[in-house]
Amino acid sequence: MKWIARVVALLVSFSSLGVRADPLFDRGVALAALARDMVAAENAGDAAAVMALFRPEDDIAYYEGVTEAAGRDAALAALANRLGQLPAGALVTTAPRILVEAATGWIVVDWEWGGATGRQIARARRDSGAWALDALDFDGESADGAIGALDGGFNAAGAISAVDGPIRAMEQGAVAFSEGDQAAMDAVIVAEQDDFVFTTADGDRWQGRDGIVRAGFAVVFNEVPEGVAREKMTLFVGAGLGRAIAFQTIDGQRVSLLLERRDRWRVVEASLGPPLDILPVDEPRSMTTTWAHLRRQSR
Repeated sequence: MKWIARVVALLVSFSSLGVRADPLFDRGVALAALARDMVAAENAGDAAAVMALFRPEDDIAYYEGVTEAAGRDAALAALANRLGQLPAGALVTTAPRILVEAATGWIVVDWEWGGATGRQIARARRDSGAWALDALDFDGESADGAIGALDGGFNAAGAISAVDGPIRAMEQGAVAFSEGDQAAMDAVIVAEQDDFVFTTADGDRWQGRDGIVRAGFAVVFNEVPEGVAREKMTLFVGAGLGRAIAFQTIDGQRVSLLLERRDRWRVVEASLGPPLDILPVDEPRSMTTTWAHLRRQSR
């Protein structure tokens, strides 16, 4: 089959370059899909659909405040009661902020519903390549320390600490770049300005100070799609990697920020088109690739 031959040829041609998928992006995408399904089911008032996203085992838990509902039946009953108290179809949430670990993922979603507000925190486990929830804290009390008793309690304090810095940097960066505010951009990008890269929608790369100025012109010339908003940007944070990817897709155009922890979390790259789900594969030859590109070429 021709498509198999093309895939093999592509893999062979890239094998010498050490191409590999970016686990931060690939795992983040799977967790973001889980988060979207969770929010959609909650907004529909469908507690059973939420519980279907949990692991099949019974050692799962649902939390409201510091109250724990351990086990599938108790969790389903408690969640159904909570959803029944809130108006269906009125849930307003931020895009998910996700901490990616090797076999664990943390999903954080700020929400507003019927005049109430909260921060929902869910933990997912990865088994045989598939992600499923095992704990859901509806109001975010676990951000301050352990709650409940199942398996020693549910404690999201470490995860929240790991994502809060990138969240602040992403939110500041989203505002600065969407408004073309040069002073604000200077405040959020890497102190080593030569490291900064701005990529246009056409794929042209501008580095250093030229990139910062070019980003400002992108706003002036209406190259930035309308609707870029910090609350709508999905964020993937790599646990222990010092790296995070934030992005939003508007009418098929993706706006992305790549953040790194230097002296603090800073923006090192901004893109109006080409995705930042990339890994450098051959630094001496300055070659990079994306799995999205690889998939397109193999069709």
